[in-house]
Amino acid sequence: MAAWLDICRYFPTAGGTTDWTFSAAVTGYASPALAGVVNGRAYKYRAESGDLTQWELGEGTYNTGTGVLTRTTVLYNSAGTGTASGQSGAGTKINFSSVPQVAIVALKEDLISIEEANAFTTAQKLQARTNIGGSQALYTRQVFASGSGTYTTPANCIAINVRMVGGGGGGGGSGTTSGTAAGAGGNSTFGSSFLTANGGGGGGTAAASTGGGSASGGDIGIAGGAGDPGAGAGVGSIATTGTPFGRGGNSVFGGGAAAQFSANAGNAGVTNSGGGGGGGMGPTAAGQGGSGGGAGGYLEKLISSPNATYAYAVGAAGTAGTAGTSGQAGGAGGSGLIIVDEYY
Repeated sequence: MAAWLDICRYFPTAGGTTDWTFSAAVTGYASPALAGVVNGRAYKYRAESGDLTQWELGEGTYNTGTGVLTRTTVLYNSAGTGTASGQSGAGTKINFSSVPQVAIVALKEDLISIEEANAFTTAQKLQARTNIGGSQALYTRQVFASGSGTYTTPANCIAINVRMVGGGGGGGGSGTTSGTAAGAGGNSTFGSSFLTANGGGGGGTAAASTGGGSASGGDIGIAGGAGDPGAGAGVGSIATTGTPFGRGGNSVFGGGAAAQFSANAGNAGVTNSGGGGGGGMGPTAAGQGGSGGGAGGYLEKLISSPNATYAYAVGAAGTAGTAGTSGQAGGAGGSGLIIVDEYY
């Protein structure tokens, strides 16, 4: 695709196979400078002899310092050796026997069609939308499901929308004596501490709920759901009490582990949901059931004019609590997630 100039037609200094160096405007037409030519921009041209027996249609770039329009690509010519459909494909320049007239023209591929697909680049599509005041409907997406690294903003991207959730905390273990406490979920970060979705807390062997993670820096920030407390001494079965002990907390994406039945290990939170792990169910006669892990916090941030790069880290799943005496282990939390939608 090339740019256009209005009523621009001129004589170059020479014919032959050289590039077109401006000499003088044709009477009734504008010179490139008067027509507003831009240095380094691509233009389509048609060069033709006075009797029209020799002609060439091609594309090149204009140098305002030297007044030269290059003959970079010959699309059509009077010898049939251009690169366009119906020509031989060699792209040979016409050897003009006399000085031709050169006009800046527009071809089919330079115009937006409503009948067939255009082959525009991403940058050209962006410019077209900008010119008509249209919405930036073109977008891409990158998803980061684990680990850390550097996010690179794509070329021509004008805005990004970041959504992220921290890792879910692990569920606590059960037993007549306490096992090892569950691990908290890891924090998901974007741009170091620019955006932070904190991980949920790890569950313990206790009849208390476990807090969900908070979030900071976003346009929207929602704390993760709390994990349910574990069953108290002598209570170890959902079926007998009707109470869902030890459930993992839900994040915005859900994913909290379901409650478990008597004397079973806790369920794990759903991967990449940030949901909390489930607590292990305790002995039915005595001891404590494990509490569920808290869910990771969630945030969403629209960034206009984004930086070239951002450091990121996806919150890891909280580790499961181990079982105490005569108890069951908890379940691991669900890992975090970062989603970046890119608009052009």
